[in-house]
Amino acid sequence: MKYLSFLVLLLVTLLTSGALANGSDELLDKVVRGLEYQFRANAAPGASIEDLQADFLQQAYLGSLDRVEEGRGRVAVRFDRRGQQLQPRFRWEYQTPSVQQIISDGRTVWVYLPENQQVVESPLPADGNDGVDDPLAFLTGLGQLSKRFTVAWASPARDGEGHYRLLLKPRKPSAIIERLELVIDRAVLAHEENGRKPVYPVRVATVFGPNESRTTITFRNVRVNQGLSDGLFDFKVPEGVEVLRPDQQQFGF
Repeated sequence: MKYLSFLVLLLVTLLTSGALANGSDELLDKVVRGLEYQFRANAAPGASIEDLQADFLQQAYLGSLDRVEEGRGRVAVRFDRRGQQLQPRFRWEYQTPSVQQIISDGRTVWVYLPENQQVVESPLPADGNDGVDDPLAFLTGLGQLSKRFTVAWASPARDGEGHYRLLLKPRKPSAIIERLELVIDRAVLAHEENGRKPVYPVRVATVFGPNESRTTITFRNVRVNQGLSDGLFDFKVPEGVEVLRPDQQQFGF
């Protein structure tokens, strides 16, 4: 389950980055503001991302085995705004190398493995859990990454297409994450300065973990604000599928 835990961590990191840059780098501050503003509960009407859909390519390098595993699929996310809090509902569907689903209705997370005829069901952690080693904690503390990460330019600071590259490091030691590298669409700067229509900011994200492991997710064909329905984020246990709950089997975070 650790393999899946990286996906949950990436999901929320990518969709709710509210980290503040360190130092006085004006351009870095603008990039981070442009990235985070679209996900704030108080964003101006028409300037926020309410939901998104995308295709993704995942490449996971397992350092201990010196092997690369590749997966592809689709992701959908909707943000429910409740006062000053954001509560995401999400649906990750892996098509290769095997069919898997990670679904949440905002209260419960289901990890469904059809080949095993099993689903792991777990409630989201209580609000205020800020442990870096618990990926699900990011789901209930949206916009609070500045408490967990420092943000600086990666090296180089831009990729070949001029998009920005950020480096995030945990403020506290973590057993599962050493650093994050994000490629941020250069269009976020125009959004921050001119209030243009929303654009999903993260093009590529890489999580670096222990034993030289790393997981990279590239997002493609991103569509925002399509009006996704509640039903997309509901999960009904198929007949004959075993349900495992935290009191039976803990997530391997």
